[in-house]
Amino acid sequence: MAYLLDMQHVEISYNGRPVVRDVSLTVEPGEILGIVGESGSGKSTIIKAAMGLLGNGGAVTKGDIYYKGQNVLDAKPEDRKKLQGPAMGMIFQNTGASLCPIRTIGSQLYESVRAHEKTSRQEVEQRAIALFEKMRLPEGKRMLNSYPFELSGGMNQRVGIMMAMALQPKLLFADEPTSALDVTVQAQVVKEMMEMRKLYGTGIVIVTHNIGVVEYMADKIAVMHNGRLVECGKTKDVIRHPREAYTKELIGAVPRLKRG
Repeated sequence: MAYLLDMQHVEISYNGRPVVRDVSLTVEPGEILGIVGESGSGKSTIIKAAMGLLGNGGAVTKGDIYYKGQNVLDAKPEDRKKLQGPAMGMIFQNTGASLCPIRTIGSQLYESVRAHEKTSRQEVEQRAIALFEKMRLPEGKRMLNSYPFELSGGMNQRVGIMMAMALQPKLLFADEPTSALDVTVQAQVVKEMMEMRKLYGTGIVIVTHNIGVVEYMADKIAVMHNGRLVECGKTKDVIRHPREAYTKELIGAVPRLKRG
């Protein structure tokens, strides 16, 4: 069986200058991979490359990225559209800032889903409310009728999870999804992401500087430093027996989330 995500010897450059070098990572169906490292280590750049979101000047200059055996770098635009959303979803660091401030959550969700499938606004709304209920958020209707600025940072991140999961992708990327939240809300958002894995068998790649979050939720951990992968393995093995001095520093510096 093909890996859900398979990155082989990937180099990523901006304007011809490599910022990520020779990174190889895999994710199996239903597996959670945590990518940790300080700011500028290249961890967010990796998932942006997989999603085709590197922006101007950014390109994968070496290596390959496969989704279920399909090389996403060689995909035609129409095939990439089928991957972005229906196959691979994305939760951004600040969902509220990534949404249009003058349109309701519901209208933006409908437009996003409608780009990939023929459906009614009512069906999309029912789907969203069901997702909110699975996240133990009973005010789904109110949230859909709200504008991003009317919701708290924590609620906007819940909206981000709901919107990313609306098409039930098999792979979910989360780019620092808890970094702007207080500790209590961080734990809630993390538990809700894990609930999506439990309910839908979703594979997750979470990028964070917080090794405590990764220790709580990830099956595997990858440690990035200065654009290179310095350590990778099962989370419990890396946490208990880190090989690299940089990994030991990360483990010693960050508070843990307790399973409850």
